[in-house]
Amino acid sequence: MATPRSAELPPQLDRRPEAKAFQIDELLPRVQEGKIRVPPFQRALRWEDSDRIDFFDSIYRGYPIGTLLFWQRQAPAGRLSLGKLNIDAPARSDALWVVDGQQRITTLAETLLGRLASDERAMHFDLKEMKFIYAKARQEVIESELPRLPMAVVLDSNQLLEWLFAHPKLGPAQRALALDVGKRIREYQMPCYIVETSDEQVLRTIFHRINRSGRPLEDHEVFNALFGSLSQNQPSDLRHVAQRASEMGFGPLADGDVFSALLAVKGLPLDRDFTDALHRDEVPAALRATEAALRETIVFLRRDAGFAHVELLPYTLPIVVLSKFFHEFPTPRDRSRLLLRRWLWRGALGARLTGATVGMRQHLACIRKDDEEGSVQRLLALAGTAPAEDIHHLDSFHFARARSKLQCCALASLGPRDLMSGELLDVTALFSAPGEEKVPTVLRGKLAEDERASGLANRVLHPRLPTREMIKAITTTSDERTLASHAISGEARAALRAGNAAGFLALREAALCQTVKRYFQRQGEWNADDSPSLSSMIVSED
Repeated sequence: MATPRSAELPPQLDRRPEAKAFQIDELLPRVQEGKIRVPPFQRALRWEDSDRIDFFDSIYRGYPIGTLLFWQRQAPAGRLSLGKLNIDAPARSDALWVVDGQQRITTLAETLLGRLASDERAMHFDLKEMKFIYAKARQEVIESELPRLPMAVVLDSNQLLEWLFAHPKLGPAQRALALDVGKRIREYQMPCYIVETSDEQVLRTIFHRINRSGRPLEDHEVFNALFGSLSQNQPSDLRHVAQRASEMGFGPLADGDVFSALLAVKGLPLDRDFTDALHRDEVPAALRATEAALRETIVFLRRDAGFAHVELLPYTLPIVVLSKFFHEFPTPRDRSRLLLRRWLWRGALGARLTGATVGMRQHLACIRKDDEEGSVQRLLALAGTAPAEDIHHLDSFHFARARSKLQCCALASLGPRDLMSGELLDVTALFSAPGEEKVPTVLRGKLAEDERASGLANRVLHPRLPTREMIKAITTTSDERTLASHAISGEARAALRAGNAAGFLALREAALCQTVKRYFQRQGEWNADDSPSLSSMIVSED
């Protein structure tokens, strides 16, 4: 009888780890030459500025900062990314892969090996306040202030001396302090263990135990650490699946949602520890199956349901539920796709897709193998028969709220055009633009004192413009089609042209109210016949 996987004993090391200590000025050259590597299954850097400052302050004061753990094995040539630092590393047989300590090593490398640029924020040591801070490098020193020592010059003692010569107004005390900071950082001893083994599972077990006993990682980070591949298998981990999905133009999926989709595809509970239930031999196939299911999900969300971008999706539950559905039924009937669309929109409009654990479990339980149309009917039964009472309220717009996202879908359905050129806007590109206000306001400041200014009536699906330019674009265009694509009537334009901001907002709110109601009714199809296809109701006489 086979031993259950959960009862398998962890592998042993053939030889004890080697205990060493590296000075920082010994450690970082190894990073530069590509001897020290961060494997792809490590979690992304999560430290904030305050964490990095505390880390350097601990080094300066001689506090312990934890032990590093390396895995010695061969490494291919490649471009290494450590935060903002990129290194072209050659292949080598004795590379030290970071198992624990990525954030510490990345912070050291990014801070001490980075280039000093006047227009970028970087860590400095304030020689007056005697503390580490983040600031932009300054080209000139203000006479009334002491210069701040950039950390990018302290690793190399000669470079530090050059910096001191370039600042002759420093007094003896400040010069001594700067030299002391550099010496303390360069000579700080970082303890480490180096493990030599050919068994990758040994390192995963060690990593799992280390990171489950301290500040816990998110489940998807633990998955990448335990099951992410160092080989060329594609996709290699959740981030790779998410990256491939983002290439479809729907926007980036969160690793956590991809992980939940994988658990759903595998039929595993989303609210329990997965590490004993999922064997590493199953992972490559599970990642491929999840990627395929997510691709079908994205096609459905865009083409069938009309969500142009993931930012417009009010809840993430559908991503997980649809992934399981399309895994079980990769090519569903047209009738099933139509009814799934109704389930999605009715559930969203009725606020029944919030993603709470119980709700997620109920929805996933509806999907049963070899019962496509029964699965759809069970999902429809959870969607409710009416929208939420406040779904049509246009006040208090906030894009993070589900109601506001759904109302933005109504705006997108109008086919918004550029207010200046009249060209159709690419809604997907609009929501993919980094750092932009996705649904900017029309009126701001004193022009936005009317109570409607906080609602949808004061928002447009359009690239952000300064207030004056936005008003000018609306009031000077003669293209009624362009105005209508933003639910702006000729009367509303005239009110804005006359300086009547309140009148403009009132007229646009009335127009949007009708637009939103019609759109939601059309999407929900509340009174439609939801019966399954005729073929599914034919009972064989055999």
